[in-house]
Amino acid sequence: MSNNEIDAALSELMTKTGVEGYVVINYDGIPVKSHPENSIPAVQYAALVTDLITKTKSTLKMLDMSESDFTYLRMRTKFDKEIIVTNQIIGANEYILITIHSCKFGPVVKEEKEKKGEGEEEV
Repeated sequence: MSNNEIDAALSELMTKTGVEGYVVINYDGIPVKSHPENSIPAVQYAALVTDLITKTKSTLKMLDMSESDFTYLRMRTKFDKEIIVTNQIIGANEYILITIHSCKFGPVVKEEKEKKGEGEEEV
């Protein structure tokens, strides 16, 4: 897969409803790409998720699920965010894709704006 294909896939990901951003990290825990670049704490996500994946893989081995391998993890926070982690292999390199989703979109967001001030603009 070429860099252009990867960039196109990530751009396509950002067009999906509810997607707020992503972080791509390598298995050394170093962020390779993120979007939006300044508002997502990519280094923090990288450090925490790398540790989480290491522990998840270790737990799967301990549970004797040797034929099963970690490929996907989905978490939902109390702030209505969903974090999806997938294991990606591109060429000889392994990467981790972290996608951040908002679980509030569509009619729910519209209703909340109406509750805030019946059409008042936020500052």
